[in-house]
Amino acid sequence: MSERNPLLSAIEQLLDEGAPLSEYQLIQRLKQQDLVASDYSASPLSLFRVHFCVFNALYQIQARRARNGQALVISPLTIYLRPLEAEEGAALAELEAQPLRAFYLDWTHYHQATEETVVELLSDFWRRYGRRGQVDQRRRREALAELGLEDPVTLAEIKYRYRRLAMAHHPDRGGSGERLRAINAALAVLEAGN
Repeated sequence: MSERNPLLSAIEQLLDEGAPLSEYQLIQRLKQQDLVASDYSASPLSLFRVHFCVFNALYQIQARRARNGQALVISPLTIYLRPLEAEEGAALAELEAQPLRAFYLDWTHYHQATEETVVELLSDFWRRYGRRGQVDQRRRREALAELGLEDPVTLAEIKYRYRRLAMAHHPDRGGSGERLRAINAALAVLEAGN
């Protein structure tokens, strides 16, 4: 189902200002423009609907900007535009296959959401999040460091960095097999955590 997102142009204008924003900051700016109700978080359903519209707009903008040479980095902690590097073409193809992207671009999820389904979604999220634990966070930081990255970072950015390092350190290209194994192990940890 394709619909016109009422927040799309306002979010795009805010991103064009150039400052990185968190999801919360973005919503606060939309509230200042009276595009989001001041009591949007009064119920799980109304909070979900605002969140859905924000991420629906972000994924639409991400696809459009990629065609115009810009990358839109989307994470709950930071959302920003940056120049798209020439080698990132393969990473763009991966964007199309992201389950989260597919979820937010399908308006059926917005329309079929009820208080009960949203509470269930949140409960499921917190169960999965609780299983990650601090040990997993430590392993994630170590794996990111192995790739020369830090959070917040998207899976597409991780895979892009991995491909560049794997090519540079491959033994057939004069690299170290040990270093390549460490890079492969780091990617495995990061993919398992997503």
